Amino acid sequence: MRRFGVLLFLLGLAVPGFGQSNYAVLTGIVTDSQHLPVVGAAVKLTAASTGAIRRVVTNQHGLFEAPALLPDDYELNVEASGLATAKQSLRLEVGQKLAVDITLRVGSVTEGVEVTAGREVLQTTGASVGEVVEPTSIRELPLNGRMLIDLVLTVPGAHVGFGAQTGSTNPLYWRPGQRSAVVIGGSRPNANFFLLDGATNTDPTFNTQNLSPSPDAVKEFQVETSSYTADMGGAGGGQINIVTHSGSGQYHGTIYEFLRNGAMDASTFASMGNNHLVQNNFGASFGGPLIGKKTFFFVNYEGLRLAQADAQILTVPTQDEIKGDFSTNNVKIYDPTGAVSNPNYNPSLPTGPSNFPYKRSQFPNNQIPPGRINPLLESFLLKYLPQPNMMMMGDADSNNYLDARTENHIQDQGTFRADHNFSNGDTLLARYSAGGEYGFSPSSGMTSTTENLPGFGVNFNNLSQQAVGSWNHIFTSNRVNTVSLALSRLSMDRTSQNDGVNDIVSALGIQGIGFGGKNAWGSPWFAVQGYTGIGDTFAATPMHAWDTTIELRDTYAWQRGRHGTKFGAEFHRYIWPMWGFFQNRGYYQYTTGYTTEFGFNDGSGSGLASMLLGLPAVKQRQAGIPQMDLR
Repeated sequence: MRRFGVLLFLLGLAVPGFGQSNYAVLTGIVTDSQHLPVVGAAVKLTAASTGAIRRVVTNQHGLFEAPALLPDDYELNVEASGLATAKQSLRLEVGQKLAVDITLRVGSVTEGVEVTAGREVLQTTGASVGEVVEPTSIRELPLNGRMLIDLVLTVPGAHVGFGAQTGSTNPLYWRPGQRSAVVIGGSRPNANFFLLDGATNTDPTFNTQNLSPSPDAVKEFQVETSSYTADMGGAGGGQINIVTHSGSGQYHGTIYEFLRNGAMDASTFASMGNNHLVQNNFGASFGGPLIGKKTFFFVNYEGLRLAQADAQILTVPTQDEIKGDFSTNNVKIYDPTGAVSNPNYNPSLPTGPSNFPYKRSQFPNNQIPPGRINPLLESFLLKYLPQPNMMMMGDADSNNYLDARTENHIQDQGTFRADHNFSNGDTLLARYSAGGEYGFSPSSGMTSTTENLPGFGVNFNNLSQQAVGSWNHIFTSNRVNTVSLALSRLSMDRTSQNDGVNDIVSALGIQGIGFGGKNAWGSPWFAVQGYTGIGDTFAATPMHAWDTTIELRDTYAWQRGRHGTKFGAEFHRYIWPMWGFFQNRGYYQYTTGYTTEFGFNDGSGSGLASMLLGLPAVKQRQAGIPQMDLR
């Protein structure tokens, strides 16, 4: 009974346990020329970049396993008494489980045999489906804006998700420099799981990538698309497992700058002749030995400076329309207070839009009397709404304003990593990465209602950080333990460009909204049928979120006889405080209904006329300040 309880306990650890998936595992069998297992053969692996050595010994079945190996090129040496030494060069990739078959010939230990048979290198120990994006691809493939996530598209089954920045993620998620919209295996863009050096790099708030490292800071990464092992499977979509660069036995460094300029690009229809673009990616990296070629370091910095035109075709009312004069507009407007009997009503027919007992009287000359218009609202519209600068499309009062403003984006990020090799084969890794971005966007999000008029853009300021420490401890040649501790944090701050500048709510004299102080100033959001929305959108209201993830992982690998066992445990602590003003300035929706002839959608009426008369179809406001402190 006691043994059964212990077995259940181990299985309980194995089910939720995640291994250190940023490492590779090498297994194999050593036999002689008669295909008999060689017991007690000394297997030595030497890393090409750092000279780190891992030693294991074959068991009674000639089997060996070397877990928790950093991705690198390795020199494999196998020695046994009375047999010639076998040597083989190997490359181990992130998340790889590689099996090799080594045959030792009769001879002296000093006699070396170079093993070059490629068919003896097999990867048959796992059923997961995926691909590794190797250093050559990261280094040489062109990347517009140096977004590492774009290289995921080279993996079969991956394609761009809806929305260039965020896919179908929450519209509150606005991080231009941290794109995550990749669909893998038909899943949603926010269903992927990101790891960085074996630590969770997935933001729990929006289930997107927390920190996007510079391509020059990344050694390689693996994308698994299905049949995940226990050390992966953090989400239902793809598993994106990134490993950063480590220092090596020699000093190496790079300095780079990439420039994109609109003067060298062809103009597109969307740019409407305004092709302004200046994009600078620049940075440097440096690494090498630190202390006695046992400790190695790597440091990377990358900056982005982006200024580009954001051209939109919008619909705005004319100055006469703002004053209530629709005499030049082909749409007739009717007085909602002037209902009269409909002489064409037929009581013997069903009542409907074409047969209604009452109808409204048209405003004389299609003009709203000045006394019926709120002077504060009229003053606001005249002050903040631009006038048409394009010819109208036929007789329609639409698509009459070309808005061309500049989006500014500044990003700085860096990574520092240190590795230490102990004489007994233990390894220690420590890394800290941080990336900050801030700037201005004329549009306030990724929804259909965020085509903002001038004066209602968004300022954003985001910071992502991650610190990781990992220790591989070798108990014996067949028992290895890996423990890691990670701390990740994402801070997002977004405000309207009117915050602290224009208290429009007070100027409009609307009661019951506009709380939150100076930093929540701005305009209500007026959604007017037939026109581009006016004011600060839902996504432009102040939002401050900062979440923290504390993660502890431990994995124990044990090679016993013909069986390799790996089990472990994982602990996560999520801390998510957040506050925001989502409709503190109010939301008002105006339709044509109040100014149509019959009160139906009969082709008459104007949403702007309903607004001038103070007749919203929908009114919403925020009750209090939403503040969360989740664990």
